[in-house]
Parts: sequence; C-alpha cells; structure tokens
Amino acid sequence: MIAFFHAMERHRQDRLWIHCAANKRVTAFLGLYRVIEQALPPDRAFGLMYEVWQPDAVWDGFIETMLGKYGR
Repeated sequence: MIAFFHAMERHRQDRLWIHCAANKRVTAFLGLYRVIEQALPPDRAFGLMYEVWQPDAVWDGFIETMLGKYGR
C-alpha cells in the first residue's frame, strides 16, 4: 500500500489510469489514499468503492487495519 501511495505522489500532476481485474483493490487503495494522504472523510473517500462493490470481512479488516495504522 505504501508503494501505491508513493506512486500516486510521484504522479500527482499526471492523469492516471489505475485498474485491477475486478476494481476491488484499486477502489480500496484509492479510498485509503484519499483518507490517509488527502484527508478526505471516509464516506467521501470510499464512495467510488461502494458504488462498485461491497467489501467482505477480509477487505473490511484490511481497510480498518490500514486506517488504524496510517490514518491521520
């Protein structure tokens, strides 16, 4: 996840195309990036993720762990 954040920061001024096979990882990581690095409220930061899919217990646990560890 930290490598993803660094890549996002390196290309902050660029238009990026980020994808994964099912749009699960990308929307979860973008949500985390938006909360942790851009200080957006979680409901707004994860809005796209909830439009695409509903995280299961594993993904919910991962997101909560990352927010607890890196959240600001």
